[in-house]
Amino acid sequence: MSDEEVLVSVEDGVASVTLNRPHRKNAITGPLADGLADAFRVVSALDDVNVVLLSGAGGGFCSGLDLVEYNADPPPPWMSTATESLVTAHLAIFDCPVPVVGALERFAVNGGAAFALACDLLVVGETSFIQVGEIRQGMAAPMNLAWLLARYPVSVASQLVLTGRRFNGLDLHRLGVAFDVVADIEVKESARALAVDIAEWSSANVRNLKGAIWDLGAVGGPVSDQVGGRAWFDRARASTPLPTGGGMRPIHVDGEGIDR
Repeated sequence: MSDEEVLVSVEDGVASVTLNRPHRKNAITGPLADGLADAFRVVSALDDVNVVLLSGAGGGFCSGLDLVEYNADPPPPWMSTATESLVTAHLAIFDCPVPVVGALERFAVNGGAAFALACDLLVVGETSFIQVGEIRQGMAAPMNLAWLLARYPVSVASQLVLTGRRFNGLDLHRLGVAFDVVADIEVKESARALAVDIAEWSSANVRNLKGAIWDLGAVGGPVSDQVGGRAWFDRARASTPLPTGGGMRPIHVDGEGIDR
């Protein structure tokens, strides 16, 4: 496995973007966020890319912020720009002109949940789960709220955010968050098959239709704001600021061994 924190490859119209910190369950650091932003900028500029497949290395999606790094003393050199790095990564996904298919294996927790919710189409394992658990940690959840309220009814956001519970594959399908639920071992294969299917259609039409979906999105979402996506994420940050490091408590995830 490469030392790079985000891997990118392109084949037959599908750009694969992989979070690559399996030793930390793909937990988020400033460099990972920077790498994700760079990856999406690169693939968004490629005319031969029709769809992006977003996944995690090592059989899991993303366990959220790396609290070992965020609570380190002294803090890592990237800490002063970590918030902007994270927002920039989300903006790069938001600005992606082609559909983003997510392969959610095992877990997507807190900040990792926001990356899963950023996907246009999400393939989830039967026992995989999203957990927006910030309410249990006394933390804010601005990026999760930004995506949830841009894409889904307030009722969905309320269930995920105000309970802090795990929502597994069938739960997510019931809520309309998951496009498809498959056996856990089939997540990446099924997500890739979906991406390959989309990649076969006319590139111009795929891009036009994704753009039209956002342009005709529900009033109150980011597309209704004349200054664009940046204002939507800034508004979410203003209401519930992102953490800046130091003193953050881990979330307890029974049975998963997620030690962040």
